[in-house]
Amino acid sequence: MYKQAVFCFTNVACLFFSYSSSDGHLTVIPSAGLREQRKETIMRTASIIINIIIFICTLIVILSYFRKDGKWQMESGRIMFRFFTVLSNTFCAVTALMMAVSQISGTVSPFVLEMKYLGTVSVTVTFVTVFLFLIPFQGGVKKWLTGGNIYMHLIGPLLAIFSFIFLEKQKMTFGTAMTGLLPMLLYGAVYLYKVMFAPEGKRWEDVYGFNREGKWPIACVAMTILATLICIFFWLV
Repeated sequence: MYKQAVFCFTNVACLFFSYSSSDGHLTVIPSAGLREQRKETIMRTASIIINIIIFICTLIVILSYFRKDGKWQMESGRIMFRFFTVLSNTFCAVTALMMAVSQISGTVSPFVLEMKYLGTVSVTVTFVTVFLFLIPFQGGVKKWLTGGNIYMHLIGPLLAIFSFIFLEKQKMTFGTAMTGLLPMLLYGAVYLYKVMFAPEGKRWEDVYGFNREGKWPIACVAMTILATLICIFFWLV
């Protein structure tokens, strides 16, 4: 009878409490606290894995831009960095690596979190622009979702969005959320200059068609509104 009572008590104690020793002292952790710790560990591990995947996959795609006909072609790769798709995914990959390293070290600074947010907003702009504008009006699915584009336009952005919202995001002010506009605005200014106002011979092709029929003011306003809505979305979720 005594042994049965001890056995029952032990099982009940194990159900409600977890014990850990630190510096020679016994710490009693409620089971709810233990579950929360396990949840945080799982989320941190998942964040590390996804961010490393983002970095490696982006690096592989970018390196492929420098290969042509079985040879390394630096110029063909360099030209690709004219495009917001490549710049946004590269930026996101760098911030993903920063996040993974920080998660491994056990401390994520506000700066790293802000950088990951900016990178995530950037690829979200890429993702939404492709599906709302480029696929319907600029060549269809085959042009924008084949080869490396399927990662840069779809898989990479979705991985970044998922990891940030569900694994990394913390409460942010509206002002902080609006900093997500910066990458798009900076690129937009450069793109507008290089397409419209740069000297002949140094201009870029208007690959996105934003200046079609001289409607670049409409495109600028539309992209700013789109990016603002994306920032508000991340602020609200």
